[in-house]
Formats: sequence, C-alpha cells, structure tokens
Amino acid sequence: MVVDIPVANDDDRVFMANLNGLVARLAAEDEPEVVYAIRVNKWFDHKWLRFSGKGRVAFDYGYGDRDTALDSKWQENLTFPPFNPKQVTDQVSWSHSAEGYRKTEVENPLHKPERRHSASNLQNRVSRFTKSGLFVWFSGSTKSNERASVMVYRISDSTETAWYASLGGEHGWKVDRVKGIDRDTVQGWFPLG
Repeated sequence: MVVDIPVANDDDRVFMANLNGLVARLAAEDEPEVVYAIRVNKWFDHKWLRFSGKGRVAFDYGYGDRDTALDSKWQENLTFPPFNPKQVTDQVSWSHSAEGYRKTEVENPLHKPERRHSASNLQNRVSRFTKSGLFVWFSGSTKSNERASVMVYRISDSTETAWYASLGGEHGWKVDRVKGIDRDTVQGWFPLG
C-alpha cells in the first residue's frame, strides 16, 4: 500500500514519513475495507481517546427547576471524536480492492464542515460507518509545536480497538504518553529519536 498523506507547510517531514509508514503497516496487518487519515490542526491530548461528546444526565440535586446537567461521555463502543470542524484540516481515504488499496475521494467525510452540538455525536458509531476500517487522527503543525499526537481506531467485524500516543520532538522525537497501547510498540513505529 502506498500511503501519501500530504505534507503541510508546518509538518515535520520525519514525523510524516513515519506516520505514512505506520498507516501502511496497520493497513497491511488487517486489510480493512477503508482507511482514513485525518489531520487535526493542532496537538490534542489523550482525553479524546474514545470521547463521544457531552450528553444530558439526570441532576438529582437540581438547582431551582433544573434537573439535568451536561456530562462528558467516553463510551465502550467507538464513536468518531467530535472535533470542532475548524480543527479538522484534511481527510484522506483509501479503499481496498482486488488490486490493493487505492486513494479515493472523501465523499462521506467523518468530520462534517458544519458545527454541531457534541451530543449529536453520542450515537455516531464507527460500526455504523463500516465493519472493517482503520482511522488515524494526527496533529498538524508538528514542526513549530515540536509535539505530535496520533490516535488510532481499528474495527474488524465486531472487534474494536483504540489507542493514543503523544510524541515530543524538542531533542528528537520520543514517545511521551501512551494510552491503550504499549510504549515500546509505538517507539518502534516512530524510531524518530
């Protein structure tokens, strides 16, 4: 699989080369039907992993006539993260065919350009989009920020996995924080230091 996530002006080229290799490697492992790479304008933290949005919950200690409150929701079943549309700057996709993977136009973007309340995302399940997919969110501006984040959702039949990693590049790229995956595994994928 040839992965060619476009490099933006403020992207660190070494980070992007390793990211392209990671996406190709993960796609080769599972051979999902669809592969998406989504650039988020800036670094994002681990709290986005499995974050579904904010929903209403009963508020038993009501204040006056208020009996509900908003609460952040992280769900077991994967939903697409409700990033602000202004923060999603690029979405690239590939589809699997008999000849391998081919780059496709993003006709059904994961992140719509119009802003919505995050509660509308609570049922935006990955499994409704596809039964076989690889979705990779990564941060842009890695050259000037000297920080990067990568979040991966994988779905194959009824198995869903998700992980997050942040990397720091001040003195060579090193894995900073991981969630849902082993640190050494990520460092092997990003031998940047």
